[in-house]
Amino acid sequence: MDNLKFIASWHGKIQSASSTLILGGLQLEGCTFDGSKLSENHRDSPSVSAIPPCTVAWVPRNVSDPYHPEEVISLPIYFNSDRERIVAKLDVPCGGNQTQWLQIGAALFLKSI
Repeated sequence: MDNLKFIASWHGKIQSASSTLILGGLQLEGCTFDGSKLSENHRDSPSVSAIPPCTVAWVPRNVSDPYHPEEVISLPIYFNSDRERIVAKLDVPCGGNQTQWLQIGAALFLKSI
């Protein structure tokens, strides 16, 4: 397990993975995500929205990441919107400016309450 890393891709298949999983049903709070990058909510945007499914896998550490490190932010996945229990973290493409998304408080949830 120490020789592996967890990666996510919204581009489809992860070539270097022997097995993958489609992860769907996640909810995003604080901004929106269209499958390519995060964007700010508008005045009339819902505070929580669903994100498109992604492909995830455990791959060897020496495998290249699907995105450049400056273009993703590692968002916490909480069990629910109470933000009390972090289940995992997921790298989500943000187009740069990671600080902006930290200040907004962007986070993912497994379920809403």
